Amino acid sequence: MMLPGAPFLIAFALVLALGPRLIAFLKAKKGVQPISENAPEKHKLKHGTPTMGGLLILSATGLATLGWLVWERFQATESGSGLLTTSGRSHLVATLLVFLCGGMIGVLDDLGKARKKQNKAGLSERAKLGLQAGVAFSFALYLYFIKLDTMVLGVPLGPLYYVLAALCVIGFGNAVNFTDGLDGLASGTTLIASSALAYCAYAISGVTPEQAVFYGALAGACAGFLCFNAYPARVFMGDTGSLALGMGLSAAAIISQQEVLLFIIGAVYIVEIASMMIQRYVFKYRRIKHGLEYAQQNRVFRRAPLHHHFEELGWHEVQVVVRFWMVALVMALVGILFFGGVR
Repeated sequence: MMLPGAPFLIAFALVLALGPRLIAFLKAKKGVQPISENAPEKHKLKHGTPTMGGLLILSATGLATLGWLVWERFQATESGSGLLTTSGRSHLVATLLVFLCGGMIGVLDDLGKARKKQNKAGLSERAKLGLQAGVAFSFALYLYFIKLDTMVLGVPLGPLYYVLAALCVIGFGNAVNFTDGLDGLASGTTLIASSALAYCAYAISGVTPEQAVFYGALAGACAGFLCFNAYPARVFMGDTGSLALGMGLSAAAIISQQEVLLFIIGAVYIVEIASMMIQRYVFKYRRIKHGLEYAQQNRVFRRAPLHHHFEELGWHEVQVVVRFWMVALVMALVGILFFGGVR
């Protein structure tokens, strides 16, 4: 695990070094996270916590990945051979671009919320999805030009694969965004997921070392960020962090041909976005069928996404987060066993 280990430590150290300075800067600029109307009442106590802490994850992951890439290229020039092929380097850069573009979309959204001090004052849902789609389909076009294998579990998907790949990037971007609702939930879950994917990419398969570098840097950045984001959070990652995490993680998994593995290891994200969709569309159906009052009194979950449902049942925020981490850890182990079996 030396390969992902170095970028992990670099990203971790960068977040720890830059964290206090960024938090102080965000507080001074009043970059405060408006509390969502969908959050439980007690979350209003978090008002005043700075947001856009995802900038730490973006900068640390980017610098650690690019730093390792420059070092590897120098070593390759000196010795005549490197750990990565030319295509491997381009794949790593493509993944990093998706990750950074996702973060920039989040920055635009978070800036709008912070400036107008309203949770719905950022990018509109349509604008946010449009920008995500632009990034995701550009990535899918790259996959088409490099002629990535379009077979999944023995089923040849052909051109449909590239459409599904783009939808996966969009879907996971929003899934991690919905997961980011409690202190340490998204950062801890992503630390587990990216570590497991790094192990599968390098220690088990050994055929996609470039993505193990990205996973390692991402895991290190999340571990460092968790030092500031664990309950009670000193800073929130905002959409700046959550969109980057989801889109970057899915892009890395797709280009590594770990699509099925991502759905196993990322089960927490999937359940979170599924709970949000179920709540929304069942409510709409019941409102049309039975009226607004009936729909409001007969929701599927007490509150969505799912982590808020458990809060409404009386679980403390820390209990919810730790139990979700445990589910993520179990699914990571299931994914590793599955991947080891199919290899």
